[in-house]
Amino acid sequence: MATVQHPFLKEGVEARAYQLNALIYCLSSSTLMVMPTGFGKTAVEWMAMANCLQKNSGKVLLIAPTTGLVDQQQRMAREMIDIDGDQIITYTGENAPAKRPELWKSGRIIIATPQVIRNDVQNGLIDLADLGLLIFDEAHHATGNHAYSQVGILMKKDNRDCFIIGATASPGSTKAGILQVANNLDVKTFSISKKESSLLQAYQVNMKIIPHYLELDDELKGIILPLEEHQNLEAEQLRKMGFLAPTGHLTSKLIEDAQRRASIAIQRRDTRGYNAARKISNLRRIHILLDLLRTQGLKSAQAFVDRAEEDGRSGQRGTNSFIALPCIHNFRNVSKQLDELHPKPSHTAGLVSQQLRDSPESKVLIFTEYRDTVELLTEKLNSIEGVAADRFIGQSGTGKRKGMNQKQQLAQLQRFREGDINVLVATSVGEEGLDVPAADLVILYEPVPSAIRTIQRRGRTARQRDGAVHILITSDTRDVFVYMASKRREEKMYVLLDEIKGGGRLIFDIPPTEVLSDFSVVDSEGVIVSAVEFLTTEEKRLGKLFPVIEKVKPEVEKKKDKDAKNDGSSIPIISPAMRRPSNQMGLESFITKDQNEPVKDEVIGEEKQLKSRWNVVLDGTKQQDADD
Repeated sequence: MATVQHPFLKEGVEARAYQLNALIYCLSSSTLMVMPTGFGKTAVEWMAMANCLQKNSGKVLLIAPTTGLVDQQQRMAREMIDIDGDQIITYTGENAPAKRPELWKSGRIIIATPQVIRNDVQNGLIDLADLGLLIFDEAHHATGNHAYSQVGILMKKDNRDCFIIGATASPGSTKAGILQVANNLDVKTFSISKKESSLLQAYQVNMKIIPHYLELDDELKGIILPLEEHQNLEAEQLRKMGFLAPTGHLTSKLIEDAQRRASIAIQRRDTRGYNAARKISNLRRIHILLDLLRTQGLKSAQAFVDRAEEDGRSGQRGTNSFIALPCIHNFRNVSKQLDELHPKPSHTAGLVSQQLRDSPESKVLIFTEYRDTVELLTEKLNSIEGVAADRFIGQSGTGKRKGMNQKQQLAQLQRFREGDINVLVATSVGEEGLDVPAADLVILYEPVPSAIRTIQRRGRTARQRDGAVHILITSDTRDVFVYMASKRREEKMYVLLDEIKGGGRLIFDIPPTEVLSDFSVVDSEGVIVSAVEFLTTEEKRLGKLFPVIEKVKPEVEKKKDKDAKNDGSSIPIISPAMRRPSNQMGLESFITKDQNEPVKDEVIGEEKQLKSRWNVVLDGTKQQDADD
């Protein structure tokens, strides 16, 4: 195995041409480095750290989204960076604020969570001008008002000369989302590594993606039916009242929009807003309950309703109205007498059993959106011989639902790594950066709409050897639409990256290779060559062995149908039952010209309401890919 040599690197960093190619970009300019999971973004980060130490250009700061990743990054950096281990420190909320300034001064490589960095900079405890290199691990978080974005903005203000690396496998599935990450981190160029390239194919392991389409039990469908009927009735009433968009398919986004309109009506002292708010509150909970029944299971749905009852007893009056609904009362009575009816729990148990029978040393990761499902699966799987399952969840907790603190998370990962646990059932906290190279099987209990999260979940397997990802999809439910959407968004991500690069995002056509002058490579025969020479040789060798895989580029945007007839067919037909009474407001009454401006208290007169023209194209009908 060829290895990289550098005055500040320990032995053992494998020399891979695609990593050195990415390093050229990272040492030439602030860079967004996009590399598939399992291909070693961290190795590029180590080499960039070593270069910064060699140039003595300032401290190195690496920020990671979770304390678990911070601890993991420190452990790996101490194994690979050739400086005193005491100079590689962690900097999180676990450290007392009074001690953090001194801790900052003592570290040459600081690995931190973004919230602590943001807070301490704003409070004047630390100075970002001390930095020569800032690395954003899992950089796709740098959107909106996330702490990553805030740290990036602070860097623009305090230290424009610092080199920045944003490392991610999944920067986003929309051009706006990718550019937002790039702008928030103030990167100047992109380094894009694709699995189809010759340099990466040599290191690619086989990862099978296997969707499982499962049919709901007829008895479970019978339990769902009265809840659906009540949901449809509530939704229809809200449409007639003018709060809910007149569309047949109800989504959580439409419910959120209806809630916003009810809030505006209440601010305007319109009494109908209060009635609508109560109905929307119940509608939201029934919508969640139905989603749980269709995609998670009967027991997870029961736990949701039981928790709503507990919340009502603790003073949340809105849940009392929900629990008192006749359809909810009947559901609770019926479900308590039944065993689990959903096919996913038993199917998951079958996949795990088969994997451990075929390969007893295997490790299995199961991802799910809901903590109730985590508890259900953990209990079910532990009843199987040879299975040692446990949970991995986030730190937050409410009431009796306790999360896992940092020490518990780290201990759980260590148990999984060492084999004390062979099945880890995780929520989204386990999606990013888990150092589990021997995860042979990943089960996604449900697909997720975000391409970012799909890539992160899938990347927990096939990191060092072949692995498989099984996605459980309940037929004729939200699962199917979510699965197809995530596939389309992922396919389009690299197309968008190429478009952005081609649109003048690069500050140079070819980055200068002389930035690798301090790096050399010891090849497999023990001969020392320059890093540039090794890279050139590998590009020629691998180019012959692994021709580039050409992929058909997906369409990024839907083309307008030029042949569409102007016959009015695009205008939606509203049935008489869908029309609101003439004396009630339309949705446009709740849409202000500037949503950021406070709504003034005013009473809308009846005459003004009647003159209001209803526009069927509503603000709630265009949904953004906010999760990407």
